[in-house]
Amino acid sequence: YDKGFRKSAKSVGNIMGNYHPHGDSSIYEAMVRMSQDWKLREVLIEMHG
Repeated sequence: YDKGFRKSAKSVGNIMGNYHPHGDSSIYEAMVRMSQDWKLREVLIEMHG
């Protein structure tokens, strides 16, 4: 919790480069799902902005 926020494009580019080279829409959807408290019991990422 002591680090600043990252741009989502940087995170998506990192994931696409290392794990999922087929497109970015599913990665963005997964990131949004992980930030919604009504979808998961515990919020895994904190969205900003």
